[in-house]
Amino acid sequence: MARRETQISDNSGLLDALAPQALKFEARQIAFGDQLARVLVITGYPPRVGAAWLSRVAALQGVTASIHLVPASDPGALVNDITKAIGEYNARLSQNNNALIRQRTEQLIRDAEELLQKIDAESQQAFYMTVVLLLVAQDMEALEIKTRQVAAMLAAARMRGRVVVFRQEDGLRAAGPWFSLPADIHKVGSRNMLSETVAASFPFVASGINDGSGIVLGRDKDGGLVLVDIWKRGEDRTNSNITILGKTGSGKSFASKLLVVREFPQGARVIIIDPLRECRTMCKRLGGNWLNVAGGKGRINPLQIRLLPSGEQDEDEGEFYAATNDLSLHIKILRTFFSLYLQDLTDTEKACLENALIATYERKGITFASTSEQIRDLAPEDYPIMQDLSRYIDEQANKKPELYERLAILIQRATLGADAALWDGPSTVDATADLTVLDIHDLMNADPATKSAQFFNVLTFVWNMIETDAKERIILVVDEAWMLIDKKTPQALEFLRDASKRIRHYNGSLVVLSQNLIDFLAPEVMQYGSALINNPCYKLIMQQGEKDLQALCELMNGVSDTEKDLLSGAKRGEGLLIAGNQRIFVKIEAAPHEEPYLQGGGA
Repeated sequence: MARRETQISDNSGLLDALAPQALKFEARQIAFGDQLARVLVITGYPPRVGAAWLSRVAALQGVTASIHLVPASDPGALVNDITKAIGEYNARLSQNNNALIRQRTEQLIRDAEELLQKIDAESQQAFYMTVVLLLVAQDMEALEIKTRQVAAMLAAARMRGRVVVFRQEDGLRAAGPWFSLPADIHKVGSRNMLSETVAASFPFVASGINDGSGIVLGRDKDGGLVLVDIWKRGEDRTNSNITILGKTGSGKSFASKLLVVREFPQGARVIIIDPLRECRTMCKRLGGNWLNVAGGKGRINPLQIRLLPSGEQDEDEGEFYAATNDLSLHIKILRTFFSLYLQDLTDTEKACLENALIATYERKGITFASTSEQIRDLAPEDYPIMQDLSRYIDEQANKKPELYERLAILIQRATLGADAALWDGPSTVDATADLTVLDIHDLMNADPATKSAQFFNVLTFVWNMIETDAKERIILVVDEAWMLIDKKTPQALEFLRDASKRIRHYNGSLVVLSQNLIDFLAPEVMQYGSALINNPCYKLIMQQGEKDLQALCELMNGVSDTEKDLLSGAKRGEGLLIAGNQRIFVKIEAAPHEEPYLQGGGA
């Protein structure tokens, strides 16, 4: 049978539509019609890389990554080259006394020896890998910004990118989908890598998170499960703290409750400070202890001393451990409490109040000489209450009205006014259950001073419980943390910041939820607020407003355009999850059987 050939004519209209109107190669860029492009080659890599180590660069908006792999044709020659390099490094080491050069050379020797070991003993295949990046922008200014952004992102990952000057045409051939790698580009960017390193690069490894243990938070952008173990520690994960930020209605509380529902059955003890009464249903269904500490049956007496944890303390545990005994520690806490509650006291009145506190404790037999063992034996009824403090101040007001009279009037709010239900009486809270929700919802309509003071009072009470019992994993959830922000009294936010740093010593995790990031970055509180946001190794950033998104980009270096688009337009339950050095899109999802536990609220 005769062979019939079919002639396919060129579709010139399609070619005209696909091809750029103009293509001009310059020294450092390429003109694509009305757009500009630039080709970079990655020329430096770190000694160690993690999973999906190319994902952040490859996923950057306006950047196309092209990966070229050439198997080493002669493994024996590669082994000889590595052996020769080790000899050269050793010779350099013996001839140089510069400490920095010696350190770098020793690292090169260790890397080369490890490479030799894997090729020889483990029979791993070696490849020559070249990564070419094509950057596209609308104009020269945008192209320069994109170039700096990519360079900074590469530097953060300990890689180095180089613009192929006067080689942009060859760079375009290497960057396009034409299976072409010009010799000059191969010479500039080729690096020998083992198969395990190549296999760990993006897109061979997806950019999702799979710790192999822990809990499922949801799905990534490819539909894969996001499995996170917050108790896992490593080089990039030094604590188990989580910050959740997002606008009202973005799904912050839903995410935190889902975290609790999945961590609680695995043995974690959970304490939640709940300002919006969103956790009551979950608490009841899980058999926890729900307490109204905003004027209900759960009272926390501010004057009940927070006991120092028994045992030896670290030297760097913060100012609260600098106290010589339990009473002096608690006096410092009360300074902050009353500064939040009675915000317009003069310095003289503050001094009088502190003298009154010390005298009130003395009447109950508690002094600076009291030992921890003596104070530990006291029952809640043995501590002074607000009426005792008010009574002493009234007595002093009769003797020294110029000093105590105004203070006596102000302190009556806590004994005769609406705030008496909060503080005037012995503590009745029992927060020893495996799941405890401390509800402060009824404070939402209180004045800001009372609200902040009680929030701080509850937080210090709970933190003291964590300090004195470090035998099990514990999660402290602090919702609506913005309530602790007070520009006149930043010590409350400082306390929470210190708690975030110290809780890892007690096998714990601090989960902080809040709305407006800019509240934490006001000049008066920024040194505490920014640390509270940055310290956690885990961050879930959900939908952000324009001002908060701008502040987030300034606070967290390297927020890509893709991530900005995600955070500005994220739907409910969607966000950017940061776990150590990994950053992925996540959609928080609950199983049908978990839905009944997650009812209520929705901020």
